[in-house]
Amino acid sequence: MKKIAFIIIRYGEGVNGGAEVHCRMLAERLTPYYEVEVLTSTTRVFNDPGQDFPEGVSRENGVLIRRFKPQPVDGQRHAYYRKHGKWGRRIRARLHRLGILKYWASRHPDWSLGLEAERRTFESHPEHTPQLLDFIRTHRDEYQAFLFLNYYFSQTVLGIAIAPEKSILIPLAHPCNPLYFGMNVAMFTRVRHIAFNTAAEERLCEGIFGRSMAPWSLVGCGIEEVPPADWEEVRRRYALPDRYVLYLGRVTPPKIDCIIPEFLRYKRQYGGDVKLVLVGGVDNGITRPDSGDVLMTGFVSEAEKSAIIRHATVMVNPSRLESLSLLMLEAMQNRIPVLVNGRSEVMKDHCKQSGAALWYDNWRDFRKKLHRLLEDGELRSQMARKGPDYVRKNYAWEVVIPKLRHIIDHL
Repeated sequence: MKKIAFIIIRYGEGVNGGAEVHCRMLAERLTPYYEVEVLTSTTRVFNDPGQDFPEGVSRENGVLIRRFKPQPVDGQRHAYYRKHGKWGRRIRARLHRLGILKYWASRHPDWSLGLEAERRTFESHPEHTPQLLDFIRTHRDEYQAFLFLNYYFSQTVLGIAIAPEKSILIPLAHPCNPLYFGMNVAMFTRVRHIAFNTAAEERLCEGIFGRSMAPWSLVGCGIEEVPPADWEEVRRRYALPDRYVLYLGRVTPPKIDCIIPEFLRYKRQYGGDVKLVLVGGVDNGITRPDSGDVLMTGFVSEAEKSAIIRHATVMVNPSRLESLSLLMLEAMQNRIPVLVNGRSEVMKDHCKQSGAALWYDNWRDFRKKLHRLLEDGELRSQMARKGPDYVRKNYAWEVVIPKLRHIIDHL
């Protein structure tokens, strides 16, 4: 049986980041076909070494995990190189905003400005794992393929350079500063294959790396369908109302600083009995609103989350930084209409292609669209019927895994 390895910065039970969940779902579903390993760090929670996993080898759900300890932290050194490694990135971002970068990259596929400072930035990062890279270098011939997730950690940027001919990049790309690092040019143009989640993600990367971008295909990812917990018990435990708008994810200022006041503004404008329910870990420093129209549950179990999704009236996703949005797909699979931020091209495409979601262009539009969804039962019913079909045709595991196996077997 061929051996493959996923490379990601964190992995394991209790690690809840989107990329980490994505990696775990893919790795476990490939175990019937390959010897699957994961090369990762000991980090469980960023900036909290007291919660680290043990260093060494373990096994979880059929996947062999090799964990490597990050290097000792030198914050001053990292800050110095990070400061001096910004210029190339800023120039590339500027060229992209001007609409020039795609054409420049197509004619000039190499980029040299600022690369040394960028390399030192990655190598001095607190989560950098030199021993992981040494392991790839020493054992590269033992593996059929290396699958790297996330494009902005040293494990990916420096790891792909070791064996690009047998590396698959699953970038999970969204428009943010790290995408413009000059070191990404070699990664996105010399890797053997790029597996994108959506056409919008591919368009974004093509606009940055031009026609020189490596061969690619749309693969995507499926969703976990967890049996729901008993609804009446969940409802009592979290004091959930009959009708609620659901936000699911980290309750952190960048994500909810607008959604709470805009929902309260909606309530003042339209009234009604609907409430906003925020489900997810609450960051330190978050002020819980005095209004009884906003509820925060904190962390819930997967079974509880499944029940809460299934009984929502509408789900909202205000994020603009998405490469797929598994939460949006999960809502559509469960026949829940979704209202999303139109600044995310990924989610806007889901809306257009599925007919199971709406997007808003500004906060006034948010209130208007939310009112439409809450008051028009026939519209919600139409959207609910379309959601499962869209997910099944494009993101069912029976669709995703054969695509990924084809890429691996034909390296």
